[in-house]
Amino acid sequence: MEKSFFNFNKQILAGEAGAWVSAPLIAWIVSRFTGVAATISAYAVIGSIIGGSGVWLAMRVHDRKAQHAYSFKNLATDVAYFTPVAFIFTALVYYPVLFFLSEKLILGDHYIIVSVLVSQFIAFSLFFMLLNAYRYFLKKFTGKAL
Repeated sequence: MEKSFFNFNKQILAGEAGAWVSAPLIAWIVSRFTGVAATISAYAVIGSIIGGSGVWLAMRVHDRKAQHAYSFKNLATDVAYFTPVAFIFTALVYYPVLFFLSEKLILGDHYIIVSVLVSQFIAFSLFFMLLNAYRYFLKKFTGKAL
């Protein structure tokens, strides 16, 4: 298994770990102020964005520094190849699944944190498969390894 494949997936998983902390936490805090499932789910999405992107970026910079390949240009190139596609996948798959499934579970009288975590797991599984398929085709057709 090539190192870039391992690092890419490690970074994605680290980002999701950040999202798994922030999304349920923010959703739970918001639930103390409102019982509206749609509002709680919307804040779960916001928490996921904050926790996931922050931790992913920190891990990406860390790995690049460890490889002695860190430069603003390298990071900008990585972000340019990764961010638009990741945004599309999150906007079309991850966030809608997280929002609608967590809202449905919350309306079904499930615990807030459990609802968000179950929804995140399903949303992330789909997102993770899509990103790895993109990474594969990007490497195959352009030679660029994320």
